[in-house]
Amino acid sequence: MPASDAPPAGSERDAPAEKGDGDPDGPGPSLTRTDERVLAYLADAGTDYPAFVASNTGLYLDHVESRLDALDAAGLAERVTGEAVYRITDAGRDALRDDCAAWSD
Repeated sequence: MPASDAPPAGSERDAPAEKGDGDPDGPGPSLTRTDERVLAYLADAGTDYPAFVASNTGLYLDHVESRLDALDAAGLAERVTGEAVYRITDAGRDALRDDCAAWSD
């Protein structure tokens, strides 16, 4: 069973999170709830393997791996070794902060 926010296969939400259109004042990438959870976890943990990210966030490993690939492509997370160990980037912290601000009152 896919995660509750998993997009249908082949949908636009399956695509990598996109960077803004070059306008520094324009909107940044649109984060899914999974993206928020993964980035928030990496912001707290520092670096970690996808399996541990999945285990510690309650998400399915396959979904975490696909979102980490998308976040890496968007420059919001990055591999830090030849193995699959990821960390959040400064751009990822900015996107997470901007996205969370939209949810607060």
